[in-house]
Amino acid sequence: MPSHCRRSTFAFVTDKSTKLQSAGRYRLRTFGTLALAGAGSDTLPDQDGHQRRRMALLAVLAAAGEQGRSRDQLLLLFWPEAAQSQARHSLEQLLYAIRTSINKAVFSGVNPLRLNSDVVSSDVGEFHRALERGDLEAAVSEYQGPFLEGFYLSDSPEFEQWLDAERAQLERSYCGALEQLARSADASQQPATAVRWWRKLADTDPVSGKNATGLMRALMNAGDEAAALQYAERYETIVQRELGTSAGPAVANIVAEARARAKRVPKPTGNAPSPPETRQPANAAVADATPAEHRVVDARVQRRWRTTPALAASLLIVVALGAYAVWRARSPASGPSARVATQSIPAAWTRAAPTKDAAAYDLYLRARHDLEMRSDTGFRAAIADYRAAIGLDSTFADAYAGLSEAYSLLQGTGAFDSYPLRETARAAESAALKAISLADSRAPGHLALGLVRMTGRMNFAESERELLRAGALDPADPDARGFLIILHGWTGRPDEALREARVAVSADPMSMGALRELARALYFARRYEEELVDIDRMRTIAPVRAANLIAAETYDIEGRYEAALRELAHNPNEYAEAVRGYTLARMGNRAAADSVLRDLVDGWRRGKTGAFEVAIVYLGERDLDRTFRWIDKSFDDMSFRGEIMDPLYDDLRADPRFAAVARRIGLTSRAQKSASSVAGL
Repeated sequence: MPSHCRRSTFAFVTDKSTKLQSAGRYRLRTFGTLALAGAGSDTLPDQDGHQRRRMALLAVLAAAGEQGRSRDQLLLLFWPEAAQSQARHSLEQLLYAIRTSINKAVFSGVNPLRLNSDVVSSDVGEFHRALERGDLEAAVSEYQGPFLEGFYLSDSPEFEQWLDAERAQLERSYCGALEQLARSADASQQPATAVRWWRKLADTDPVSGKNATGLMRALMNAGDEAAALQYAERYETIVQRELGTSAGPAVANIVAEARARAKRVPKPTGNAPSPPETRQPANAAVADATPAEHRVVDARVQRRWRTTPALAASLLIVVALGAYAVWRARSPASGPSARVATQSIPAAWTRAAPTKDAAAYDLYLRARHDLEMRSDTGFRAAIADYRAAIGLDSTFADAYAGLSEAYSLLQGTGAFDSYPLRETARAAESAALKAISLADSRAPGHLALGLVRMTGRMNFAESERELLRAGALDPADPDARGFLIILHGWTGRPDEALREARVAVSADPMSMGALRELARALYFARRYEEELVDIDRMRTIAPVRAANLIAAETYDIEGRYEAALRELAHNPNEYAEAVRGYTLARMGNRAAADSVLRDLVDGWRRGKTGAFEVAIVYLGERDLDRTFRWIDKSFDDMSFRGEIMDPLYDDLRADPRFAAVARRIGLTSRAQKSASSVAGL
């Protein structure tokens, strides 16, 4: 929005001389109108841009919490286009102004810089601390409106982008806390409390079908079917006006149930007891029963559940009966009887499966198949099926692990739905931790956590520990070996990666996963001719998109740019598009590369793509200053990728500035030296 169309509201509180040297405590309000308040102080109206920037810096540090912000990050946030020396001077002036106007001890630490909570406390800080200790009611009480509502800095587009992302993340955390409170009240049969929380959720996101059905269900449990029907009419109007669509089948099912109940159950009056809670229809459960923490925040990975020959016959029965159960559950004519039929099936043939629910297991198997497609379409389909499986069996540990894996792999191609990349990563981590909490002795949860640590947190040591544990728990699982191959390549151990890959191919010569990882290991070892032969062998079995991407990067290294572009045409995702921009730049088509760059930057501003992808195109244009600047941004939006250790980026790692990047991802000097020696650097 243009600056002349905006209205900024904030208050910078100070005494009449605009200097506060006392040791008093101040309170920074960031939810809603931005304001800084101190006892006995007067409000100083908005007078100049310098004062606005002071408030912006306080808000940034308050949101960062104990982690703080490095000085380089602050320079990029507030003065992205200024020369380094000029930006540093401006930062020092800003810090001095805040110290002299508030308190000389307002900051703690030098680099990173943190807000001293003993001098200035904040609602956003209390919000985060309440969430960390599990006090959800205290957290939601701090949230009094969108983060920094109405505030802006007209000359700092980087700050504007940070603010949009931070505001969206905080709102999701708030909604996640509300949903947990609402579902907890539902479970403990406190309908009035549930109505209160669901109503707050519906007010925050009035077009959400999940919020609408949750509120309607709570109203019905409270015995107020008339209010549920009234809200349904209101919701239908909102959705039609805002989205141009109908309310959807989940709302229609509850409306039908509410009307039926309203006809046969009189509205309670006086001290009459509320009607008992009714069971949610099977189809509504599949659509809306996923626990809140896996719809809102965190991430990791899982593995393929494999049978032994002794279980093959029972597996066929599981699939057949499970498919029938799902068909019944999804049939328009199905009702509670479909769910009863599934539950009544003898448990003997499900003993080997990680769930007793045949329909849930069938959804799980289908999700595994979708995941093997290794495409964004497959990842999204897998997420939907894993969620549905969890809806049928909330204790299904392997489904949580699979959900984590799907989130982690999807993060490599783009964000899930409207979530920023960091939210997708957090959803993956949350699901993996849930899987381990349900079944610590099973491999899938540890495999999922290993993938999260490798792709989301970039903690290679923890990742290797989890992957090795997964392999020890299930030696027959090929996914643990596959992810270890990638980890070995990223940590400068191409020989180990190649050895693992050859073992995997020897065990199953027709396995697409094993052949894919062999190609990747050959790529890490810079044995490009053998790698391309292996990829051709894969293509005689089935098309594999991952192979196309590896081949494209290899062709780029060899300067065969037209061949690289042909390979990239098979990979319609953000990372492949970034490599395409790199390729166009290296072949001299700067105009086309700039077009790709503009699209990626626009996607980054909207939270759809990551900063790392933008860095790749700048690398193709040999603009290393901007490349490293965007790599730094990629740590903030969690789009940083271990692919930076791929051979394609050898010249980037040769730059002395890469040492700082290596430290941030915990890459040892031994690993850096190993990777450099393989590359001949």
